[in-house]
Amino acid sequence: MPAPRAIDVLETPDASYLLMTQVPGRPIGQLLNAMTDEQVENAATDLKWYVAELRSIPNEASNQSEKLRFQTETDFHNYLTEMMTHDTRRHAAESHAIPHAIVFTHGDLNPRNILAENGKITGIVDWENAGFFPEYWEHTKMHYTVRSLIRWLAGVVDQVFEGYRDELRVENMLSGLASPF
Repeated sequence: MPAPRAIDVLETPDASYLLMTQVPGRPIGQLLNAMTDEQVENAATDLKWYVAELRSIPNEASNQSEKLRFQTETDFHNYLTEMMTHDTRRHAAESHAIPHAIVFTHGDLNPRNILAENGKITGIVDWENAGFFPEYWEHTKMHYTVRSLIRWLAGVVDQVFEGYRDELRVENMLSGLASPF
């Protein structure tokens, strides 16, 4: 997976900084309109492979911090809906009742965080939202940040992730009320 490598952590009393290697390329969102259909399709194929690679990371207790917010998918869904009205929670309950695998997820795969050059993905950056989440989360989270980029959604996102239309409908409803992240 093309991603920056950590070099060092610098800490001050007010903040922590992670020094990383530089990855070549520009955000794919800046390049998308100039890319050919074949380049867009190749980017979708590559991204699908990278997502599969991430999802293959085992969710073992030794990989997890004791500070993980969500121990189960139910805990995650409760967090998403805790501030919502009873009616909204009722609408979400049907989708949230579908069990999903908990997989490692980047958590913010939007066109700003996917770098490309010459029509090829060269890097995936900004990993601060990564963690183990329900398998649909990457798909619905991508829609939060790129709703205005229709070609990205139709040309890439929906090809990489298949079969989560109901989950997307519910997350669109919830995010319209209040973004959880």
